[in-house]
Order: sequence, then structure tokens, then C-alpha cells
Amino acid sequence: MSLTRYFTYAMYSRFKPVRDFAWRVIGSEGHTFSPPGSAARVLVGGDVSLDLEMRIPRYSGVYCLGEETAEHWVLERIRLVFWKMLCRLFFSDRFFSAALKRVTFRELLVKGPKNEKRGSLGRGYRTAIRFNVDYPSVESRFAYPFEKISSFMKSKDLVLVNLETPLTVYPRVRGFFASDPRYARAMMDAGISMVSLANNHIFDADEIGFLQTLDHLEDAGLFYVGAGSDFEDARLGRYVQLNDTKLVFLSYTQFCNAGFVSVAAEYPGILPLDRELIVRDIEVAKKKAELVFVSLHWGFEDQPSVHPKQVEIAHSLIDAGADVIIGHHPHVPHGIEIYKRRPILYSLGNFIFGQGMIGWADNYLAEIVIDRKQVQGIMIYPISGRGQELFQPELLNGARAESLLHELQIKSAVFNTGIAIQDYVGYIKI
Repeated sequence: MSLTRYFTYAMYSRFKPVRDFAWRVIGSEGHTFSPPGSAARVLVGGDVSLDLEMRIPRYSGVYCLGEETAEHWVLERIRLVFWKMLCRLFFSDRFFSAALKRVTFRELLVKGPKNEKRGSLGRGYRTAIRFNVDYPSVESRFAYPFEKISSFMKSKDLVLVNLETPLTVYPRVRGFFASDPRYARAMMDAGISMVSLANNHIFDADEIGFLQTLDHLEDAGLFYVGAGSDFEDARLGRYVQLNDTKLVFLSYTQFCNAGFVSVAAEYPGILPLDRELIVRDIEVAKKKAELVFVSLHWGFEDQPSVHPKQVEIAHSLIDAGADVIIGHHPHVPHGIEIYKRRPILYSLGNFIFGQGMIGWADNYLAEIVIDRKQVQGIMIYPISGRGQELFQPELLNGARAESLLHELQIKSAVFNTGIAIQDYVGYIKI
């Protein structure tokens, strides 16, 4: 094992002096930059659920193709037990997850293999931390989650977030979330311009709730991506012209709580994380636009580190022509990688959520700076996410901002990405 590998593991240490020393030795140096006046600025955020109640669905399993059985199962189990014991002694659970060491990263397929086996991954239930919001008035209810962040979002050219709840009044909810349709207009008024719908909760109110969501978003003038009236419509993506640059946004999900019924076919639905499918869509989009943004709902919930398979997938998509990878689903921030001068945001964490979980904390928004038809850099803005702040986040400064940014420095150093910090904002110059 090389000396660099030892220092990489040291950056995951549960002891802060060890982490800081390792980061100073092998951490990449970051540089600040000033966006030119001609630059287009795209702000991206993580998961959004505007529902203050969590329901218990009749079934919330994740379907996958092909159950894999590890060889020498007993020996693998013993090795994993000892690995977890070692991690508990030396590694910080804020930076590294022993649980990912032997976890299989499951991808979905549109066309299954000849020996296809459709299996179900069981899901354990977690206890949500409920928020009791005292709204100033009935009229302010729908604007409430955005009040402290809307002016910042309105200053950007485009804002994309992952909408992880159906907007519907359909009462027969089968999943965790369903939010009032009036939030569609509130999001638009707050400065959000586009939402990704390819995620595991958008079918929580069945197909009726999903279709109502599309209608409410269209009525409010909000763009959506990752979903459509049929398979081919969903694959078209969303094209946007910003200054002299044409962008296209694509979106896919690794998880589908409603099973394969949520995947678009000759009927409405969302798009799965099928690598072959995504590569073809990128190739088509690249012929019509200068920059291709790919939003991926992927990874493992509450795990602080990136699965090696995610790195492999992200690299293959960039090799195919993607310019920016935007990740969400883990609900906690992950590191940022610059691969072939193209950013991979493995997980932005949460943005706005109606419930909390133990271990959730502050998150970040990322501003993609585009000039001369290229991504020039990223600006990272820490946002509050502790407790009930998660339902009404604001930009952070002071010690909390510094702590979040330093955590990102350490997580990103694993990918040889340097982040400079100035005035409570992180900078990645490309």
C-alpha cells in the first residue's frame, strides 16, 4: 500500500488532528476565482420534500434486476465483521462508512438479460424527527420553506433541485410523502426554475399522484426533467438557453419504490439508472447542446462516503460526453470530484425537507459558473439543515459554514479536488 493510501485513510480518522494533518499533507490546493459579468450561473440543490408528515406505506421495497450471492459467504461475513470493528475504533462516521465496504451497488436495466430475476430489496423503517411549524399566517404557509433562501435563488440564472414528493390531493397515498399542489407556485415564486422527478418517492401517491404532479408543475411554469408522458418523451431532457450557451438537463434514478411500474414505457413514468440508456441519451443531447447536465438519484442513504461503483459510473458518463454530474439521495453531503475538467457532485445532501433523521446536518448548494460555453468553476454555499432548520434553510456563515466547507475539503481530497474557502464560500476553479 502506498504512502498516499495511508494518508487517505487517515483523512477518515475519527480524530480531528489526524484528519487535519493528513489533509495538509495530501490535500489538493484550491483557488478562488471571480465569475465574469458575462457568466451564466446555474444553482443546484439536493432533495426537497414539502410534506411535514411521514406515512407508513404498505410496501416501500426497492426492486432490482438480479440477486447476487457472494462466494464463500461465511468467510466474507467474518471479514466484514472484523472490518466494521476496525472502522469503529479508528474512523469517523462523518467521513467514512464501513457498511459500504461489501455492499453491492445495484443498477437498473430497461431491457433485462435472458436470465433475468426480479428481486425485492427489503427496507427497514427509520424513525423520523417530526417538525411542528408555527406558520405566521395561513397565507404564508406555502412560501414559508423558501423565505430565507428565495432572494439568493432569484439572483441566479437557473435553479435546479430534486423534488422528492408528489404534489397531489389524491388521498390514496402508498408511500411516505405527498405535498400540497400549491407548493408548485411557491417554488416558482421563490426562484426555482426546474425540478428533477427521477427519484424513488415521486410515485408515492401512485400514478394518479404522479400525473397530477406533472400538471401542477406545468400550470406553475416549472420545468421538470427525468419524467414524461412515455419512455421517449422522458428521454428528451430539457433544453435551456443561457446567454450564448445551450444546456440540456437529463435525470435518472437508481431506486424506484413503486417497482418497475414507475418506469416510463408506452405510458407515463420516470427514467432508471441504466448506464447504456444514459450514454445514448448523452450522445443525442451533445449533438444539440454545448453542455450536458446529468442528475442522478443514487447512492446509499445516510452513508457519508461514495461507493466505488458510483465513481465508475460517473467517469463512464463523462467519457460519453456529460459535462456535469449532479447527485442526490444519500441526504448527507459527499465529496466533489473534477474528472477531465468536469465536476461530479456525488451528493448535495438535503435542501428542504419536512422531517429530519438522526445524523442529518448542514448541506450545501452548488453554483456552476459557465462562461464561453464551458464550466469555469463551482462556488459552494453552505446551508442550514440541523433540526427544524431543514424546513426553512438559510445561507450559513461563521463556524458552521467553515465546518461544513472543511468537511467537504477532506471528502473531496480523496478525489484530488482542492477547495479554497473565502468569506464562507467554497471555490473550485476548473
